[in-house]
Amino acid sequence: MNKIESLSDLFDMVGCDANYYDLGRCISKLTPQQVIQFDRKQQAYPLPFRQHAWLACLLKNKDADKKDIVADGVIWFLKLPLDEAGCLNLGTRDHFIKSIVDKILHKGEEAGLSEAMEDSPYAFKPDQERMASFHAILGRQLNTPPSQYFDAVEAYLTTDLSKQNDGWQTLGVQGIAELASKVGEQKYAILIKKAVEQAAFPVVSTLCHALEHEVLPSDLQQVFIDKLVKESDALMQASYLRAISRSDLNNDLLLPLFALLGSLNECPDEQTHNIAALAAKCPHWLAQSPQLLRIIMEKLAHRGDGFIAFKQITAELSQHPETRQPLWALLRGEHVSQQLAQAVSHIFTQTPKSLQ
Repeated sequence: MNKIESLSDLFDMVGCDANYYDLGRCISKLTPQQVIQFDRKQQAYPLPFRQHAWLACLLKNKDADKKDIVADGVIWFLKLPLDEAGCLNLGTRDHFIKSIVDKILHKGEEAGLSEAMEDSPYAFKPDQERMASFHAILGRQLNTPPSQYFDAVEAYLTTDLSKQNDGWQTLGVQGIAELASKVGEQKYAILIKKAVEQAAFPVVSTLCHALEHEVLPSDLQQVFIDKLVKESDALMQASYLRAISRSDLNNDLLLPLFALLGSLNECPDEQTHNIAALAAKCPHWLAQSPQLLRIIMEKLAHRGDGFIAFKQITAELSQHPETRQPLWALLRGEHVSQQLAQAVSHIFTQTPKSLQ
């Protein structure tokens, strides 16, 4: 047997083609070049999330019909830790590969491949919404028909939603995710706009979470910004932020964000939902706008919670390559409030040095 030194070597050994998707911050297909670079530790993992690579590996026998890749293939959901440089931890990766090889050699390639991730400490199970979005995105990319749930969502949204309508209660998450995956088609973008403006809040919230994986047309993005400005419910505000999280940061978006966050000197509990959404889903905005980053950190430092939320968000942003440097440039800077300086001092005395 040839020496197996990477995930690619492993899949070659069992005769599989592999397509890789990142499922961390949002669902993104990885290019073959990205896979080669992180798999062989030539570069850091491109989309780290909470110090791990969250991978979906879609495996298909090299001799099988590619049209049936979803139905006949095997999907591994793989969570691998990253080192301080953001690269795959090679010791962990090699331990994972060895455990898979042992199972395949014991059970045979066909059975071993489908059962290899059972009881693996490196496996993870996406939540219902993320799993639905992943299957919807695969279906769009492979041009397969939508599920039975999509027709029900489309039918609901073509009714008069201005009247009392409880039809949304029977809608499936999969159908909503499939609608979101079609946002690039004008017909469905119009339905999405109608849903955002008129549908029941549970439908809108689920749709927002599915849209975080998509780049929205500019007119639809503006619909969400307008809703964000007018919305008073903090959880819905966070949902709208997630929906537009892949948008570019510009003044049309930045000014509403400043208004949403408000005063530097206070941060009630409900505002933590928005801040958590910005840190988890929109770190690129914080990297691009030092002012937005400072507002968030000042607000968290002024909470009377023993700096708990401040520490959590600092840890989140410290682990992201785009925000790590601007965050610590801010926290180590001279022009910060006394309260923010106190919060930073608290971190240095209470948390491990790896955070610094």
